[in-house]
Amino acid sequence: MKKYDVVIVNYNGEKIISDCLRSVYASSVQPVQVIIYDNCSKDGSVALIKKEFPKVVLIEGKKNLGFGRANNKAMKHSESEFILFMNNDLLLSRDCSEMLLKSFMEEELAIMNPLIYKGWEKSGTEVYSFGSEMSTSGFAYGLFDIGENRTNLSCFSGACFMARAQVIKRNRFEDNFFLYYEEPDISARVLMDGLKIGRYKEATCYHLENYSSPKKKAEGIVFRQFYAIQNRWYMLGKFWPLPLLVLAMPLNLFHLFYNVSFFLAHGKFKETRLLYLSLFNLVQGRKRYQPASNHKWTKRLRTTGLHDLISLQKKVYK
Repeated sequence: MKKYDVVIVNYNGEKIISDCLRSVYASSVQPVQVIIYDNCSKDGSVALIKKEFPKVVLIEGKKNLGFGRANNKAMKHSESEFILFMNNDLLLSRDCSEMLLKSFMEEELAIMNPLIYKGWEKSGTEVYSFGSEMSTSGFAYGLFDIGENRTNLSCFSGACFMARAQVIKRNRFEDNFFLYYEEPDISARVLMDGLKIGRYKEATCYHLENYSSPKKKAEGIVFRQFYAIQNRWYMLGKFWPLPLLVLAMPLNLFHLFYNVSFFLAHGKFKETRLLYLSLFNLVQGRKRYQPASNHKWTKRLRTTGLHDLISLQKKVYK
């Protein structure tokens, strides 16, 4: 049987981390290690983990590094062939890990998503995501169907995924991202390497969704969009060939101004600095641009227009 480790980033998860870890240790195939990077939590979650789960490899951060950098720190401790990354607000079904290991049937498969349901009620049927796609404009779209298993996705959901360790360690999380849009950034590099991203519905799990984000609707939207938009612009600068970048900018500009208008309407004046942060990040990303040997990877991106973007916005703002 293939061996895997579990990596979890924790931040103030005292109320949820026990249930999360119990689901891990109840797995039909046990991980070699469970590695947790704690992002300088202010609650009692560190003490709880030490008391209730002494086998956990617990790394206590001195400050909040954000999601990506914390994952990078944690996965350095993994020596297994596969790594299961999961949020601290997620419950695994008993055979989720086993099914994900089983799903790696091709050498080219680098990352696999399980079918992720919303909420912790295991009788629930509302889908949080079943993989993702990425558009030619750099937007990531969650997939909500319970359709066929696939090995030709252009993106993945970061809430829970299994990756080949050598691939994810080479294409590590972007250190410049504090939160959000890590998955499209990694996906672009995986596609450039000629590797595959897939989904496998026989593996299931359950997600509380945005546990660490602000709970008020408007504040949560502002928080997520503030980080996601500037990170997407950085990614576009870093990876997009110039002709495709030029074509991507009209939708990205529309999306940027739409969201800044939302910030202003809700009194979030400080966050309107997103206007210049996005441009700054685009330039910074372009400084790191390295042309791919060929642009075949862009053929795997989904072509979308304004109508698709408006549909995406409705899901974000509902």
